[in-house]
Amino acid sequence: MIRLAFVVPRYGPDVLGGAETFVRQFAGHLPRREFVVTILTTCAQDLHTWRNVFPSGEMEIDGVRVLRFPVDHRRRNARLFQNLTNRANRNEPLAPEDQMAWLENAAHSPELYHHLALHGDEYDLLIFLPYLFATTIYGSAIWSAKSVVCACLHDEPYARFIDVRAMLQSVKGLMFLSQPERIFAEETLGVKHPRARVVGFGLDEFEPEPERFRHKFGLHSPFLLYAGRLDPAKSVLQLISYFMNYRQSRPDRELRLVLAGSGPLPLPSHPDLVAVGYLEGQDLKDAYAAATVLCQPSLVESLSIVLMEAWLAGTAVLVHGQCPVTSHHVSQSSGGLYFTDAAEFAGAVDWLLDHPHERQQMAAQGRAYVRREFNWPRVYDRFRRGLSVWKMPIREAV
Repeated sequence: MIRLAFVVPRYGPDVLGGAETFVRQFAGHLPRREFVVTILTTCAQDLHTWRNVFPSGEMEIDGVRVLRFPVDHRRRNARLFQNLTNRANRNEPLAPEDQMAWLENAAHSPELYHHLALHGDEYDLLIFLPYLFATTIYGSAIWSAKSVVCACLHDEPYARFIDVRAMLQSVKGLMFLSQPERIFAEETLGVKHPRARVVGFGLDEFEPEPERFRHKFGLHSPFLLYAGRLDPAKSVLQLISYFMNYRQSRPDRELRLVLAGSGPLPLPSHPDLVAVGYLEGQDLKDAYAAATVLCQPSLVESLSIVLMEAWLAGTAVLVHGQCPVTSHHVSQSSGGLYFTDAAEFAGAVDWLLDHPHERQQMAAQGRAYVRREFNWPRVYDRFRRGLSVWKMPIREAV
């Protein structure tokens, strides 16, 4: 039996985020005859306040052992951290001392670090994700010779921080979710780790009920769907702006934009803008199938689970052409279209609405791509090949 610990800053079915969804699904699907799995996480639910919401201690979630540790807010200067975050988000260069201050004032859990120090040798491997949180950067340094970082990388200022690149180069191995993510690490960041492997992510088939969603939310006209965090970093404001311009230029065209998710972004008032809140389970699956098109405008993705789920639900997608990961998926699958500006967005939406047969064909091609490349047996075969390298003594690994 292989003993694995996944270390993630937030965890649970009511925690929204791509990396958090990934680890919950990945750990939950690992064959119990081969793996003993533990989740090491904090008591926080929200990545903005990091307030301790969940009780600390040991529990079981969906059959997986979970150990929660509190975030220590006594040593944090939250105002300084937010100021540095705002500067980084504006692409202002941060000096090394500012990068260190950002990391020192992030959300830390000394009790989690203490557990790793005392009990790290009880696990065969420690898998940390995503890359930019203190629990990953600090935690992976405790047992670097048995730490693998599932980076969930994308092109953003934090990926270029000195300590981030040092961490990615010094741990035992790297686990990537897509080939474009690995290319970004190697060609842009200069991190060419000899034990880096692309593993990916598996998805389960499901049976959506689109009419159930339309009836529940009163959405009977065609609509674009956005599903994810309502966060400026996900280009949601750009999507809203493009959509509102589209509706203004085409007042006779019946179309709405449905936003499924939660987050800090205040939404403008518009008759064709519908916020349905955070969806999960059957509601989210039904929403995918009910949508005319799923729109994923984000530039900062390492996999994009919503893209895969929309294809499995039988829905074509529209992505931003400057996102290497989502445009790669669309190119490989022929499962949708992409845009880079407002004019291309409008043209792509027009084409998709005017060509329902071709749109359905795109959805079918996307579904075939997910079934071929992102099924659990294939993903775990790649994961096992990674384990065979990550568990080797460093001098023997190739």
